Amino acid sequence: MQLFRDIIILTPFYISFLWGLIFIVNTASDNKPRYALGIFMLTASIVYFTHAAFFKHYYDFYLKIDGLYMFASLSVYPLYFIYISLLTRDKDFKSHYLWHLAPAVILAILFEVLSAFATPEARDIYLKDVLFQNTFPSGGSPLIVSLLASVFFFSRVVFGLQTIAYLVLGVYFIKKYNERIANFYANLSDKKIVWLELLNITLIVAAVSSFLLNIVGRHFFEEENLLYIPSVIFSILLFIIGLLGNKQKQTIVEVQEDEISDIDLYEKPENQNLLKEKLVAFMEKEKPFLNPNFRITDLSPKLFTNRTYLSHLINTEFKMSFSDFVNRYRIQHAKTLMDKDMESNYSLNYFSEQSGFGSVSSFIRAFKQVEGVTAGTYHKQTKIAS
Repeated sequence: MQLFRDIIILTPFYISFLWGLIFIVNTASDNKPRYALGIFMLTASIVYFTHAAFFKHYYDFYLKIDGLYMFASLSVYPLYFIYISLLTRDKDFKSHYLWHLAPAVILAILFEVLSAFATPEARDIYLKDVLFQNTFPSGGSPLIVSLLASVFFFSRVVFGLQTIAYLVLGVYFIKKYNERIANFYANLSDKKIVWLELLNITLIVAAVSSFLLNIVGRHFFEEENLLYIPSVIFSILLFIIGLLGNKQKQTIVEVQEDEISDIDLYEKPENQNLLKEKLVAFMEKEKPFLNPNFRITDLSPKLFTNRTYLSHLINTEFKMSFSDFVNRYRIQHAKTLMDKDMESNYSLNYFSEQSGFGSVSSFIRAFKQVEGVTAGTYHKQTKIAS
């Protein structure tokens, strides 16, 4: 039973540490986001390692590495921010990234300096009052204990502020990235960074768990045998994040390179209504949306305008992104094919490919969004009506 308990407690550490090594060692030099994810995973492994040391009752050892825990825990969310930035905004590491790690460095150093002056008795009081019971030491405690407790509780406040700020920024960056690619590419299935939503969920769970630890104290989880729950949850989520992050290929670098290929040869059109008419006529006659790799830069030269002007036109006149605009034509084309498919039994994959979608899942999702019913239901209803 004890062995099983130890395995469960240490599993989040093993998983995050191994993924961190994989990303750091095997990452190509041009895949900076995956390298950043490796640093994030290794830092998370330090947090889980220190947690394991505490819950395995290695208290003397834990007190020696408590400053390391403080540094790692205050670095996790800034490193998440750096990872998100490299995926969605920045092509290279920026010097200002280091400033986000300043609170972790300053508080960890301050804590270690204070710890050097703490006697064994003071450390014991700090362990029982602050770490076990999550309370500020009584007035009769040595000054050094009060100072250590002050740094500890202040670090928890900083951690809480980091949690809110970086998760909000992360959601905002992902939203702007999705808007950016939706206004450039028609097919988004291989462009979206879907695992970031899972990473957000993991960090929210981690934040809630940390909040509970701060409220009730770490000892509560041990006494109530609740350690298995967060350990299993974190292990599963970390494994999935590592798996998806390992498959990650698309970054902002590819998007920026594609955007640079759009040279501004044309001036802003004087008559927006005329451009709108040309756009609709070209889409209906030439059917460029049947190309699965169709991009807005393939369309703008045909209309003698720039990507920026054309994207603005679609956003303002049609109230949708370029991707949604193209998908509506694809859905209409698919419906036409289905209406003609009275005798044969073509699959949804056939209609997806013939309409220009990159995958059948994208076709099903877009069809439901546009028509309000699934593609399969529509096809069946068409056959019944015939």
